[in-house]
Amino acid sequence: MQTNCTLYAKLVKNKRLQTYRLVFSFDAHNRITVQNAVLVTGDVASFTDSAEYVNYSLAQAIDVAKKQLRTNNVVML
Repeated sequence: MQTNCTLYAKLVKNKRLQTYRLVFSFDAHNRITVQNAVLVTGDVASFTDSAEYVNYSLAQAIDVAKKQLRTNNVVML
């Protein structure tokens, strides 16, 4: 069953490991952190990867989140 809830996605940079990660939440009013997120991806790309690869990895992670959380409304913050 699909829902009409809006899913908020935030790109998080890990400076120590030099990687990117996506954090998903249904609540846009509070700070979105790894501790209060509904879904957190693993490291999807590193800082040294090309822009095309980073965009492709982010699109794949968003598609997985849409399927797991059963919504089509994703907003990047």
